[in-house]
Amino acid sequence: MRQTVPPLPEVLVPSFDAEGDEPFAWLREAAAAIRDQRLVHGAVLVHGLRLVGPEDLVRARDALGIAAHRPTEAFNDRSDFGNGIVSPIAWPGDRMICPFQEASFSRTFPTVVLTACLTPPDGVGRTHLGDMRRMAEHLPARLADRVRADGWTMSRSFHEGFGISWRDAFSVPDRAALDEVLRAAGIESAWLPDGTLHTMRHRPGFLAHPTTGEDCWFNQLSFLNAGNLDSVERRIMTEAFGKYLPMNTYFGDGTPLSDEDLAAVQHAYDAVRTGVRWRRGDLLITDNIITAQGRSPFEGAPAFLVALGED
Repeated sequence: MRQTVPPLPEVLVPSFDAEGDEPFAWLREAAAAIRDQRLVHGAVLVHGLRLVGPEDLVRARDALGIAAHRPTEAFNDRSDFGNGIVSPIAWPGDRMICPFQEASFSRTFPTVVLTACLTPPDGVGRTHLGDMRRMAEHLPARLADRVRADGWTMSRSFHEGFGISWRDAFSVPDRAALDEVLRAAGIESAWLPDGTLHTMRHRPGFLAHPTTGEDCWFNQLSFLNAGNLDSVERRIMTEAFGKYLPMNTYFGDGTPLSDEDLAAVQHAYDAVRTGVRWRRGDLLITDNIITAQGRSPFEGAPAFLVALGED
């Protein structure tokens, strides 16, 4: 995605320092206060939990009273450490990740995302947070109204030898099991003459938060749009796959987004974006409906673990 971004303000979300010799016991006692702050600010940062491996993130998730979320569809390959703990999405370290909300292309999605920093990046690498309650005020009214009224559509094509397979994406062994998953997920599908699975789904563009009722931009209209690919990569993929690109997005009626539309969405993300600077052992707790996450390019050998959860 884009590599050039405007200056980034420091994060304004609340932070806590784990207290005492039993930080997970402290976390359990602080869980209600952390949840309250998360619903107000969209994210909370906790220092000092001594997070060194997957089992520690499981303890943190349990202490917060958050259940593990089981995804029905994977975006790309992630290492699975068991007990609902996975790696961040696979992405080159020298590239920025545009803000996105986990699994916002699915009917079922995590409401909370826990990110544990085992080893922070070198230099100024930061995670980006964006308040999705404020997106509409930074978008052209005609664009925001269109997405609110009509939602958005996403196409996904599983080409042999390119990216994640449909078996791995949907965790199914065969076409019969795949058909059941797609039917339950409300995803239309077709098999192309070369055996490629092509899928289409229509999703809402905004979502009312189930607890606060706030109207939140909730989609991957920009993140998964082919127009945000590097121009050389887009040309190569278009030559290889034609209109059946691995991923692409459209307005709810199937109309393509213009370059002007994509630029407007990116401007809105930039307008609501702040940055988190990491310390070793930090735990970032984000509300997946209120807050989109991305990151700047990372240097060094940072290590993170992710737990997708449900309240």
